[in-house]
Amino acid sequence: MKTIGLIANFKKERAAESVKHLASLAAGMGFTLLAEARAAAMSPTIKECPVKSFAQRGAEAVVALGGDGTMLDASHQLVGQHLPMMGLNIGSLGYLTGVEEHQFGEALQQLREDRFGVSLRSALAVTVLHRLDGTLVPLPDALNDVVANHGASAHAVEIELLLDEKPVAVFLCDGIIVASPTGSTAYSLSAGGPILLPDTAALVISLICPHTLTSRPLVVRDTTRIAFQVVACDVPMIVSSDGREDEPLCCGDRVEIARSTHDVPVIELHGYNPCDVLRRKLRWGGR
Repeated sequence: MKTIGLIANFKKERAAESVKHLASLAAGMGFTLLAEARAAAMSPTIKECPVKSFAQRGAEAVVALGGDGTMLDASHQLVGQHLPMMGLNIGSLGYLTGVEEHQFGEALQQLREDRFGVSLRSALAVTVLHRLDGTLVPLPDALNDVVANHGASAHAVEIELLLDEKPVAVFLCDGIIVASPTGSTAYSLSAGGPILLPDTAALVISLICPHTLTSRPLVVRDTTRIAFQVVACDVPMIVSSDGREDEPLCCGDRVEIARSTHDVPVIELHGYNPCDVLRRKLRWGGR
């Protein structure tokens, strides 16, 4: 590998310093590093290039410098380019961006020598059907999750869940989360959902604050067509894909979710073990 793209999150306090460090490492290994204007201005060894043109300019992979949100942003920006991504963590938890700063050099060396694997992460295709005017609104594919909640309202809502058009139940709750295996360690985990390893062929459905102790997260095959409909709500709800592109939901509106036909390629370095990440990031096995 000779050319890589860089997407940096300059909302992170140490972003500029980390870009310069990464540029120095990349130049020393003979990489051509592409980035948009702000990052390119940090080093003369970085060539300015818009993200949408990374593949056209010869990039063979993309590194996302920031936190997990940066990886999600990168997955949305890179749609259609089929470039594998690697997350470099300068954030806090960094579950997706598993490469820490002291590992940047080793990570680039593995890219240079093609000593890595690519995990094809399942994404979620989302469509919203508005009852009043019959319009269909597609949302961007979600690498992590699709979330619907009651927004600013303090009142619970009623949501009917269907699997392959078969009714499951009507739930009184604050909202619902449908997560991919990658997203099972995000909002879904905070709502009590299980952790799925990245290659698990399944999806997780978790309710947000259900008003009954018998409601529990549900794991379904990733071939399942998931739908939920707003049965009752005092104010419009909001549905979002990876926390972006909010779409309002009113009573009678329906959200349809299925595994996308476009997987997201994520780089896994030599020796990667997702359980190592659970031990390091989520303190598994700690006392």
